[in-house]
Amino acid sequence: MKKLLVPSLMLLAACATPLETCKQSAVKDLRIVQALIEDTKATIDRGYAVQTETRTVIYTNFCIGTGIGHDSRFNFCNYSHPVTTKTPVAVDLDQEKRKLISLQQKEMELKRSSRLQEQKCELQHPPSA
Repeated sequence: MKKLLVPSLMLLAACATPLETCKQSAVKDLRIVQALIEDTKATIDRGYAVQTETRTVIYTNFCIGTGIGHDSRFNFCNYSHPVTTKTPVAVDLDQEKRKLISLQQKEMELKRSSRLQEQKCELQHPPSA
């Protein structure tokens, strides 16, 4: 039962109505700016930024052949694995504060335009009864 439940829920989540899709599109930029505001606030509170870097590391291991023909011996196998590191980075806090003010102003503009766009979505895609 549980094996069927998870894929079914994932399938239902992917089935957004045209109204939901339109509304999600209307607030996309607003959500991005809000995430940037939260990140900038965290940077100001910490006093430094955190730079995230992901790189791929190649590991070598022993593996067994396929077993087809004479390929049943031990071999070396390489596989890649992503490794993420976080490094503290110095920032200009005054510049971060100016950036925060700018982002907050942009957020207010986007809130207004998002509300208008959501209203247009409701007019274009009336809910079915």
